[in-house]
Amino acid sequence: MRRLEVLVSGVLRLGVALSGLLILVGLGLMAWSGDVSCPYGVLSLEWVLWGDPFLGPSHVLFLGFLVLVATPMVRVAASVVAYVMDGDWVYAAITGLVFAVLVAGMFMGLG
Repeated sequence: MRRLEVLVSGVLRLGVALSGLLILVGLGLMAWSGDVSCPYGVLSLEWVLWGDPFLGPSHVLFLGFLVLVATPMVRVAASVVAYVMDGDWVYAAITGLVFAVLVAGMFMGLG
């Protein structure tokens, strides 16, 4: 059980740290370049992956917020892996179902 707590804690810390770093870099790019533009309309998967311009201030800021929002989902996925590694099949199945609902909700919200 301790290993699960350490794994989940590490995932959450890494996600928040990476998100904070991306947001700070995006704000720094915005201040340095003076580019305060932001995307408009529906954001496509292509823009999320490659940006326009790639790694422009608004793109880096968006990636930071995306990592922050995705962190809890990654935490649930890490919990599934940890429960499987511990051989706790009941909790692995329950957490897997929660993860499937999260993924389905994400894809249903994109359409």
